[in-house]
Amino acid sequence: MNIKSVFSTVSDVITGMAGLLAGLVTVGILTHIVFGAGTLGMNIVGNITELVNVFTTGGLTGLLTLLVVSAMWQNR
Repeated sequence: MNIKSVFSTVSDVITGMAGLLAGLVTVGILTHIVFGAGTLGMNIVGNITELVNVFTTGGLTGLLTLLVVSAMWQNR
């Protein structure tokens, strides 16, 4: 097993985990809309709102961080 195949395997695992997490967030948002807040034991919409507030109140640093995170998310 060479290093290229190891990195390929790690990349595949990380991509799969990101897809799984994105699916769970989507299900959480849908259940929050349909059944109300706290259905899964957490407030997903509130957490997303808080995350966006952290980025927007961070000034230039928050804006740059938001741009980097969104660029990384689009390139996956």
